[in-house]
Amino acid sequence: MKARWLLLLLLAGCDAQENTSRNEPDNAGAALERLAVEKGLIPDPESLSLEGRFETQSELGTDKFCAVAEGDAGYRVGFLSVYGPESKCEGQGTATQEGDSVRIVLEGKGNCSFAASYDGIVLRFPGEVPKGCATYCSANASMSGTRYYFVDPGAEAARRTLGREIERLCR
Repeated sequence: MKARWLLLLLLAGCDAQENTSRNEPDNAGAALERLAVEKGLIPDPESLSLEGRFETQSELGTDKFCAVAEGDAGYRVGFLSVYGPESKCEGQGTATQEGDSVRIVLEGKGNCSFAASYDGIVLRFPGEVPKGCATYCSANASMSGTRYYFVDPGAEAARRTLGREIERLCR
């Protein structure tokens, strides 16, 4: 009888160890991501650069974002999000990037600072921005939840980005 209990305990321990190893994440996902980065299919998350021109086109117009590197620490940025011929959000400021997080601080009209996300392809403003950000928008417009697709790398491309009230969004 003791031998049977000992055998059952050993089998239960082996089964628990086998279940634990099945629940551990494998490295297949990480290996696949490394291969996609090596082949140029996705951006390298360790070396994301925000410098360049971004756009999103819709039936209301073209939303724009640009960034020009400024020293080692950050970028000069500008953006325009349109909601029709007379309705928009537009501003300039600075940004600092840490991995896929971008801290944007707008300057000139009011207190507006928020964290956006950037995966190397799309820059996404948060779904809710601070109330002070409304000073950069006309009535019935909001920059909340806007997104901008990376379309042209480099400072020269960024400097060609035109606004409405702001002639050049990035200098």
